[in-house]
Amino acid sequence: MKSLAFAIAPIIIFQEYILTVNYPTLLKSDIDIWNQYRQRHPKTPCSLAEQDLSQGYFFEGNFRNVDLQGANLRRACLIGADLQGANLTGADLRDAYLDDANVRGANLSHADLTGAHIARVDLQQATLTGALLAVSQDKTESPPPQKPDAPPQHHPPRSIADLLGPLIYRLIQHPAIGLGAIALGLALVTMGKVTTTAITPMGKLIPADPGQPLTVIPPAQLALAKSFEGNGQVWAVATHTDPNGRSLLVGGKDNGQIEIWDRETGENLRTLVGHNDTVRTLAVSASGHWLISGSGDGLKVWRLETGELIYTLPTNRQSPIWSVAISPDERTLVSSDYDGNMTVWDFSAGQARYTISLGVPVWSVKIAPDGQSFISGSSDRIVRQWDLATGTLLKRFTGHGDAVRSVAISPDGKTLASGSWDQTIKLWDMATGHLHTTLSGHDDRVVTLAISPDGKTLASGSIDNTLKLWDLPSQQLTKTLDSNVNWILAVAFDSLEQTLISSGKDQPVKVWQ
Repeated sequence: MKSLAFAIAPIIIFQEYILTVNYPTLLKSDIDIWNQYRQRHPKTPCSLAEQDLSQGYFFEGNFRNVDLQGANLRRACLIGADLQGANLTGADLRDAYLDDANVRGANLSHADLTGAHIARVDLQQATLTGALLAVSQDKTESPPPQKPDAPPQHHPPRSIADLLGPLIYRLIQHPAIGLGAIALGLALVTMGKVTTTAITPMGKLIPADPGQPLTVIPPAQLALAKSFEGNGQVWAVATHTDPNGRSLLVGGKDNGQIEIWDRETGENLRTLVGHNDTVRTLAVSASGHWLISGSGDGLKVWRLETGELIYTLPTNRQSPIWSVAISPDERTLVSSDYDGNMTVWDFSAGQARYTISLGVPVWSVKIAPDGQSFISGSSDRIVRQWDLATGTLLKRFTGHGDAVRSVAISPDGKTLASGSWDQTIKLWDMATGHLHTTLSGHDDRVVTLAISPDGKTLASGSIDNTLKLWDLPSQQLTKTLDSNVNWILAVAFDSLEQTLISSGKDQPVKVWQ
């Protein structure tokens, strides 16, 4: 009888867990954990009726036969989600992303799909009685209107140099006639007909300093040096080279583990175990002594050299950490989470100084190189600058048409880059808040950015499966460095070397040098 009791006890506990599981909390903690639960319990009824799931990040979520009646899914990311047989009666799906979603047999009666982004979805398989279907098929961003008092833009007459720009670029691609083009250009310069210029890789002519010779800005020379294979997705990457020249590569995985490799030899030095949820963000301190990791179960501080866990910061366990940054003096941490909380921590004491709540997911935070302020990018489409010491809002950078997923700051602190779900990257003047330009080249949401230590190259990754390089001085796309079969999730430059690290969904970690 005793052995029978021991056999029955786990079943009772298991059933109790199923009956008491909090589905909204489980879903918000991490979509992979939700999917794992649904895979283990495919026949267990799940109800998310009337739940506020707005702006949720539910890529490829398993919502088959789930009750979502009246749920608020406004601006939620349901790309690739399985909604087969789901009850979405009266659901708010305004501006939601439903690309590649499976809605066969789903009940969308009286659901509001106004402005929803829908592609490759067969809505004829769903019940649509009374549904509002003013969906958005055009994802291009409209430029923000000018302020009424903005000065008119003056366009100087086009010079011969302006007209020759595209032609020169085409000639450069054809060496047989390239010499003739260069000779023509030099002749025009010596005749005083053309102002001295610099030619970018995309053929744009930029005025150079008077008296300086004609110069060509080469494209970034990064190429694939090595790959680090692993089991599972790597959602976050970081890299560090110490003064002795030893280079480390760090990867945060979907199983909660953190892998540390010797970047030169490829040797796996150690595996850090402590998180039980996807590691979404990593930061290495300037000295290389400390590694900070963020996950659905909070923040952890590790000693990078040994892998020793120093302490865990007390965060809201129901709200995944999406981004973390450490100040140059290593005294302050900033973290952001899915619920919109940004917490500034005293690093040495491991205590929170203050918390700012935006009420929408804050996907990315970065501390300025001078350590005086930090930048946040959030789902309300706004980039903000905050005073690090007090939390006072200093500046708002507005113009994106969708959630701001990633931000990056140039090493000199002058240029701010922001990547968005609107498929664009914007470059801003940090001092004035002025928008320099909008970079367009990705075909889907931009999710990760990094700027090289010399401040000249911007790397961007997207769920269009591409990794792109941009020349910041000329503000031009120079190279599509990688084209994967799946999403690019993270990019990071080494702080000392011209080395780029990238990771993708179901892809190895790659080193570009």
